[in-house]
Amino acid sequence: MNIHRYYLCYRYHQAMVSDRLENVTQTISRLLEGYDIRLRPNFGGEPLYVGMDLTIASFDAISEVNMDYTITLYLNQYWRDERLAFSNEEEILTLSGDFAEKIWVPDTFFANDKNSFLHDVTERNKLVRLNGDGAITYGMRFTTTLACMMDLHYYPLDSQNCTVEIESYGYTVMDVVMYWKSTPVRGVEEAELPQFTIVGYETNDRKERLATGIYQRLSLSFKLQRNIGYFVFQTYLPSILIVMLSWVSFWINHEATSARVALG
Repeated sequence: MNIHRYYLCYRYHQAMVSDRLENVTQTISRLLEGYDIRLRPNFGGEPLYVGMDLTIASFDAISEVNMDYTITLYLNQYWRDERLAFSNEEEILTLSGDFAEKIWVPDTFFANDKNSFLHDVTERNKLVRLNGDGAITYGMRFTTTLACMMDLHYYPLDSQNCTVEIESYGYTVMDVVMYWKSTPVRGVEEAELPQFTIVGYETNDRKERLATGIYQRLSLSFKLQRNIGYFVFQTYLPSILIVMLSWVSFWINHEATSARVALG
């Protein structure tokens, strides 16, 4: 009797899952039917507001020679597309990253970027979450090399400011306005560098006037203090010991020419 009851519950659960899966599939197909990926949400109306937040995974390298630094991070973008609203309830669909190729997404880029790549092991590191009211969360994980103009007058007792500059490539402030979320940056406290200490960071936004229009630019600035201990053991201490060793030649008999020359 218990086995039969368990079997009936199992079949009922399977039927419910099958019905829900079919409903979701039909819902997604209906949303994409007639959807024009070329037009931003609220096209022709008020600007679209796109929220941003970053999570720092790691600082990979800082190069004084190339004046840049490499960082791995998670970038999340938030906006609302009423064309994709499917329910009045607080229902959330987590979809594959490929779904982003079928809907409009912001043309976000890094203004001080030199080279970047999206991680694709084991799959492309993207996520799309769709709320019932059309709110979208679009996340990705990538590694980027960003320019950082450094002042090395006080090297190695220097401190540097390196920034992440985020902007829309084609949409001016008349179409897209970017803004930082309430918690714009995470993971800075856990990040570690061999030669630097992150003593602080700050976020700001400004309007950038370019030849093609006025764009909203978000900026994240890291204040990096170089660790003097590394250079004490790698540069200063060996140099001091070598100089002190060369002084030994002054206490050797002036007639011992070969020994004085060798120590010198």
